[in-house]
Amino acid sequence: MAFISTLGFFLITIGILVTAHELGHFLVAKKLNVKVLRFSIGFGKILKSFKYGETQYTLCVLPLGGFVKMLDENEAPVEASEKHRAFNQQSVYKRIMIVTAGPIANFLLAIILYTVVFVIGVNGVKPVVDTLEGPSIAQQSGIKTGDQLMSINGILTPTISEFSINFIQSLDENPLYVNVISSTSNIKKLKLNLSGDFLSNPEQGIEHYLGFKFAMPKLEAIIDQVVSNSPASIAGLQTNDKILNASQTRINSWHDFVNVIQNSPNKEINLQVKRNGNTLNTILTPKIENGLAKAGISVLVPAGYLDKWLVLVKKDIFSAFIAANDKVYQLILLNLKIIKKMITGDASLNQISGPISIANYAGKSAQVGFVSFLSFLAFMSIGLGLLNLLPIPLLDGGHLFFYLIELIKGSAVSQSFQQVLTKFGLLVIMSLTVVALYNDLSRLL
Repeated sequence: MAFISTLGFFLITIGILVTAHELGHFLVAKKLNVKVLRFSIGFGKILKSFKYGETQYTLCVLPLGGFVKMLDENEAPVEASEKHRAFNQQSVYKRIMIVTAGPIANFLLAIILYTVVFVIGVNGVKPVVDTLEGPSIAQQSGIKTGDQLMSINGILTPTISEFSINFIQSLDENPLYVNVISSTSNIKKLKLNLSGDFLSNPEQGIEHYLGFKFAMPKLEAIIDQVVSNSPASIAGLQTNDKILNASQTRINSWHDFVNVIQNSPNKEINLQVKRNGNTLNTILTPKIENGLAKAGISVLVPAGYLDKWLVLVKKDIFSAFIAANDKVYQLILLNLKIIKKMITGDASLNQISGPISIANYAGKSAQVGFVSFLSFLAFMSIGLGLLNLLPIPLLDGGHLFFYLIELIKGSAVSQSFQQVLTKFGLLVIMSLTVVALYNDLSRLL
């Protein structure tokens, strides 16, 4: 069931992103009076097809992409009466507009989605420091356990997510200035002297880089719901059971129990459980689901318990639109920095994700909630837009590269030259695909 749900949200994600991208090409081509023969979502065998006006609309079996086929003399003979509507007959500036419309549509979609997210509001955990790891950047700055990180360089950081995003966006500035407040002091301004390049290995996480852990809600290991036919159900666990020990490991919080589960896929765990004042023993064997060990239970959250931890970040529609534009702009810059570092070898290719990881993230974000899924869609839309702007033949950026040469030399690039570079582009794309699938499988295993 979880696999079907994950696959479903993956298809929804790809469908929305690809449709937006191809719609950008389509609308600008139609606006410039270029004849569009076919608008296709997916590749391969046609599942559904209908014709409206002069364009055939198709849905194909392979959902990983799409295309807009325009009238073009380079692909087939064109009648004299329609040559003025052929793509190849358009000025280089019009062709640039049509090609760039796809990535731009992805960026616009991200702005719309983030605007909706900010209007609905995002719940987040307050950025309060828990344990410090010294010696570290945080320790040297004077940050202490219990400090709440209020802002970075004057930008408010009401949640851990906002702190993380603003930290990454401020990396070009060193040192950084952080305002903190604790239960025993007024607001203090502290200086973070950064060392090392965080973007060369962003997977290490901001906490590890700065040298502290964020404080998180600590819930007792008391079970709320047990999924039927799950490992927990088979083990006989019930609602309101309190986990005391797991394979001789003392369980002090739900987090402790989750760690034991995740580190024990397909392994027997000897549980000691308290039920109605009695101590019971049972054996739980977590099963792997979507690459993670799962038991099939949820934690009991007392009413109002999370109120002191959570904050709702919500904006009016105008402020949300401005914030969405800024967020998309900053994420574009961040992604470009990471791409540059991967090209120069200063960042690991392990950050490249393929369809398996995307499907996993799509499913998990949807499980968290509607707002989380919208944020995921927006982030992926930015990634798709940037990917297509890379100067690799077969991608939009490859076509733009040819048009740039055409503008410089005053004539179109020869077909033979395009064919040679297209073969090279195919090799690059296949290589990236292999790396992405390898990373996916490594994470899965």
